[in-house]
Amino acid sequence: MKKRMSDEQIQDAASVDIVSLCEEMGYALEKKSERYYFGIDHDSLVIDRKENVFHWNSQRISGNTIVFVQTFFDKTFPEAVKMLTSNDYQKGMEKRFEEAPGQEYVYQIQHDTSTAAVEDYLIQERGIDRQIVSALIKKGLIRQDIKKNCVFVWGSTGQCVGADLQGTVAMNNGNGKRTTFKQISKNSEAHYGFNVSLGLPKSLYFFESPIDLLSYWSLNKNLKDCRLISMSGLKRQTVMNMIHHTAASRGTLPVNGIFFGVDNDVAGHKFVDKMEQMTMKAKDGQEIKLQNLIPNDTQIPKEYIPMYQDAAIAYRVDWKQIAAIHKAETNLSETNEISNDFGYGRFFGKPLEAGGKPERIDLQSSIQKCAEVLSNHLTHGTVDLSAVLHHSSFPLDALEKMQRKVVKYHEAYENLGYLPVEEPVKDWNDKLKERSHQKQMDRGYTILAKKSKQVERKKQQLTYGM
Repeated sequence: MKKRMSDEQIQDAASVDIVSLCEEMGYALEKKSERYYFGIDHDSLVIDRKENVFHWNSQRISGNTIVFVQTFFDKTFPEAVKMLTSNDYQKGMEKRFEEAPGQEYVYQIQHDTSTAAVEDYLIQERGIDRQIVSALIKKGLIRQDIKKNCVFVWGSTGQCVGADLQGTVAMNNGNGKRTTFKQISKNSEAHYGFNVSLGLPKSLYFFESPIDLLSYWSLNKNLKDCRLISMSGLKRQTVMNMIHHTAASRGTLPVNGIFFGVDNDVAGHKFVDKMEQMTMKAKDGQEIKLQNLIPNDTQIPKEYIPMYQDAAIAYRVDWKQIAAIHKAETNLSETNEISNDFGYGRFFGKPLEAGGKPERIDLQSSIQKCAEVLSNHLTHGTVDLSAVLHHSSFPLDALEKMQRKVVKYHEAYENLGYLPVEEPVKDWNDKLKERSHQKQMDRGYTILAKKSKQVERKKQQLTYGM
């Protein structure tokens, strides 16, 4: 029989300071004032340090430290209490908080005498191009603090208006995963971020973090006439502010496009859906395109393809349409968590109740059902997609947006091609490391081929010598 937790243990766990816990675990927060902290990965997450509670507004979840651990570290109630009481975490702050909103940013980060730890982390561990790292260190946009953290300095027309801090040493986050410290420097300018301009910026590229920004640049070293910007999360207001800032400070609009290189996950896809619904025009009436730059967005897990194809053959439909619907609903997930901003899910996804957690689906059955409905609306080789997607639970505008998204992925699979993979790439740094790994393998094959030729030549020489 399990021993029941005492009220004292529960109270002790609930009294742990949420902000200090996040700092210990490397969970990224942005400090807005002494009292309020915002989530970086989830910008609707607000932590009230004075009350030691959190509010995740988009999910309508609130609570104390125990609920926070259950929500963001995927623990049961007993596991959360055990985790919080088994370590000497800082307790909730008891002093009164003085609000200090809107204070001007003052750069107070103490620099180390060397940038060796930062260079090793960025170049060796993250795979960032050495020349890019060296150039940004020389310009003062990348620094190293006395705790060996990487400092990404936010430059604004020659002034420092904020900074991201990125740890260079991994730590255990309490959920069996290794992560690094992340923080936005206190009073950093709102709706801004780490950015680099390459020539006159006629294109804007937005990323979730400085690491992703540098990874994309490393993969595309010929970039020019653009501005690369980190949002330190997924922040629509940062996008709008940086468009206006670029126009005011550089005298140009992004007439060549605005690109969103966010993560290939649920939050990233919802963000892109939201941004792509915006319409922007230059003064001459030219439309400014807002485009998806999610890395390897046409990758499909290898194990899914035979299932799509078998169902397509059985119902005489196009398997790539099944894949496109799966992609648009849940980003090819094996759970029912919807990954579009329209809340649409029929075959693979399901709208969750507030606070509800995604559940694993019967993928084979979902694929079969999708193929069957496609077949039912197939006439002379053409599928009536609007009829396939029609569902009384969803308003017409959501259905139209969903249809456009399905068509986009189907056309991508048809025209650009799909890439079978073991596991889809999540972000631009994964993409960079994937390419670096492939280069190392190619070099290895080249060396082996050369050695094989040398051995063959020696064999021939010995044969002829006889």
